[in-house]
Amino acid sequence: MRTRRSRKQLWLLVAAASAFALGATGGRAQEQPVQSVDEAGWQGVLGVRASVSTAQRYVVLLRPPSLAARVRAAGGRASEREMRGWFAAAVAQQEQFLARLSAVGARVAPEYRYTRVVNGFSARLDPTSAALLDDDREVIGIYPVRIAYPAQSESGGGVLPSAVADLEIAGLDGSGVTVALLDTGVDPSHPYLRRRVLSGVDVLNPGSGGIAQPHPTIPGRPERHATELAGIIAGNEGPDGLHGIAPGASILPVRVGGWQPNAEGGYSVYSRTDQILAGLEAAVDPNDDGDVLDAARIALIGMVEPYAAFADGPLPRAIAGAADLDVLTIVPAGNDGRAGPGYGSVAGPGGASDAVTVGAADGRLAAPTVRVHVRAGLRVLYEADVPLGGVPTETVTAGVVVVDRRTAARGIGALFTESGVSTVAGHAVLLPRAALSDDTVEETTSAGAVSVLVDGPLPAGAFSLDVPAGVPVVGLASEVVAEIRAMLAAGIPVTVAIGNVEVASREAEGSIAAFSSRGLALDGSLKPDLAAPGVSVPTSEPGRADDGDVRFGTISGTSAAAAVTAGVAAVLAQGRPALGARQLHGLLVGSALRADLDPTASGAGLVDLRAAVQQELLAEPALLSFGAVSGPVGAERAMRITNVSTRRLSVSVGIAAIAPKGVEITVDPQRLRIRPRRSAVVVVRADTAALSSEAGAATGELVLRGSDAPEVHVPWTVAVPPEVDLVSRLTLEATGTRVSDATPAALSFVAGAVTAAPDPHVRAVELLEVELWRGGERIGVLARRRELLPGRYTFGLTGRGPTGTRLGRGAFTIRLVAYPGDGTRRQVDTIEYRVR
Repeated sequence: MRTRRSRKQLWLLVAAASAFALGATGGRAQEQPVQSVDEAGWQGVLGVRASVSTAQRYVVLLRPPSLAARVRAAGGRASEREMRGWFAAAVAQQEQFLARLSAVGARVAPEYRYTRVVNGFSARLDPTSAALLDDDREVIGIYPVRIAYPAQSESGGGVLPSAVADLEIAGLDGSGVTVALLDTGVDPSHPYLRRRVLSGVDVLNPGSGGIAQPHPTIPGRPERHATELAGIIAGNEGPDGLHGIAPGASILPVRVGGWQPNAEGGYSVYSRTDQILAGLEAAVDPNDDGDVLDAARIALIGMVEPYAAFADGPLPRAIAGAADLDVLTIVPAGNDGRAGPGYGSVAGPGGASDAVTVGAADGRLAAPTVRVHVRAGLRVLYEADVPLGGVPTETVTAGVVVVDRRTAARGIGALFTESGVSTVAGHAVLLPRAALSDDTVEETTSAGAVSVLVDGPLPAGAFSLDVPAGVPVVGLASEVVAEIRAMLAAGIPVTVAIGNVEVASREAEGSIAAFSSRGLALDGSLKPDLAAPGVSVPTSEPGRADDGDVRFGTISGTSAAAAVTAGVAAVLAQGRPALGARQLHGLLVGSALRADLDPTASGAGLVDLRAAVQQELLAEPALLSFGAVSGPVGAERAMRITNVSTRRLSVSVGIAAIAPKGVEITVDPQRLRIRPRRSAVVVVRADTAALSSEAGAATGELVLRGSDAPEVHVPWTVAVPPEVDLVSRLTLEATGTRVSDATPAALSFVAGAVTAAPDPHVRAVELLEVELWRGGERIGVLARRRELLPGRYTFGLTGRGPTGTRLGRGAFTIRLVAYPGDGTRRQVDTIEYRVR
């Protein structure tokens, strides 16, 4: 029978144990040091990115104003009657627009419609309808729908609940503040969340109230993520005094992700761009009545679109719209770490300027390790100290069996014979990396496995404290795994022995986690904004254990860090109720603790609740990004400094360089006096005449000092994009003897690029236009696509022109024009096109 840690056992710190003696009588493997696990070791642990088709799904943004735009134009103030009137007008304009499209033959059936934070809709669009929409005067643009995944990992490893204990203020607990949680469904029955979870909104399955849903075909696989994030934000009365950052706050669950069909015929947990947009609509108007008087104060998006940190698409515009409606949006930076590119590694919607984008800090003081000894007969295959992914209470020796990916994907039932006998009981189970998830580890141990081995290294604390007690989870080097598989295939039994736990101290306390995505955003702006604890954060787990006990665990990931920050924001909003969303953003970033961290990994630094509550000055924007600057022209930005105290302040603006790369910063004026609740504007100039051409970012910070007020730090960046082709490998191939609708010519090319290691950078294409030319004259645009991440793309040329009429015979030129998102120069490539 499976056992779970009780509430009392859960938070016991693993103590150092005696060395594990192995009485080997055969050959002996060479002694190896403790594995050093970087971000590659977290891959797979940080959530499985299932293959999902989004073919022909688009978000269409319209020019008529949304409710947020109307409120902004009115100076940020509007009555209930005015808001409902503007909302009704936006709905009516959409209806008229769709009716007009239908009259001209466009087949458009909106799946989601947006009128509050943006004006638009999502739909499947065939090429003809997409072309009609893209040329319409009322359309801002058509954007691709992308898949978003939970930015977390269930983790563990001997962590005390004090991991985030410093983030609390006496007398402030977030009471009266609602946090909209845009994620999977929440388990409201968990005692840790008692009285904190409101009736929510389910975007995927309207009417469920935002409750966590079970796997459609595999029993015992609930949606976990939102329950975990909710516990970090607002949990209370947990074991040993455990509580969330803002235990008085209310959680509004908005289910924008969960179990949905994947491309392999099964189900995976994910969301989509259009579903997150619908969730933001619900966050600002939960009762769907057209006014935002019931809007959440904070919105946390727990899902991310890998590498897609575009700054001007549907989600960034929607986050700006939410800010106009006084809702602060907090998002994870993503979990692609140093293994991802250095220019553009942040996930979407983390590139939004109005989002507080959060990286993950690793504040653990110690990490558990175990001695692992692998033997095949008398031959020792491997012996080393490795990081521990669980918390065993005793040593383990067992024979190794292999569970393949297909078996693991079928759930716990696949681990038993037809007569009900477990095929893994009493064994150490070897899982492939592709099958790695908290669910598969849990199901394997529930079927009786006494340990779990993983193909590839694992970091300490890679799996939840919710994994059954006494079951170690460890990663082995891929070459060792290959040898184990070969021995088993040859009929030679393999045995693994796992020793007692040793606790090794960590020298990198307060460092940025290896998996945390680094900036910049794709427009060259600095992201993330700040960092927060994101490794082994204790929280609630959905459901109950087999013995009926409440489940707790720990998770890692930038979504955990974002949840910590959402809790901090809720407490700050309670303590500073008069401040708007953008001002709260400024306080969070300006008060962050620098701690000598790389700005492209941590933004302004580590979140500091106490400093944020005490802050008297704030800057807008909170991060000063000059974007990508080419040549000696330089750039300038305006920065608004606001005195949020009750006294007059004399303010000076200091300049500090971190990695200036030849950039000179000047501020005018550098000294000023600001009355209470008033603002002043300074102009910040970046002289780039001596800017280094090395790709990356020049970084520094402005330091605002006011009388005896706490300092405000405003990071600045100047981006230097890598020199790569935005369009390359352009080809045109016929698919038939004559170009037609049925047999189009295939125009294929690579958009964007990822530069080679050791310092990889990504370059995306913000806008691509496929133009038709003849005899040196431009006929028009055949196709227009936005937000293209690096990859190969194909368009079909049917022998028709921009208006849809048949082209006459002869030679034409196809001209591809690619625009980057950082404002640097476009790139043009051409290829000849002959119509017969």
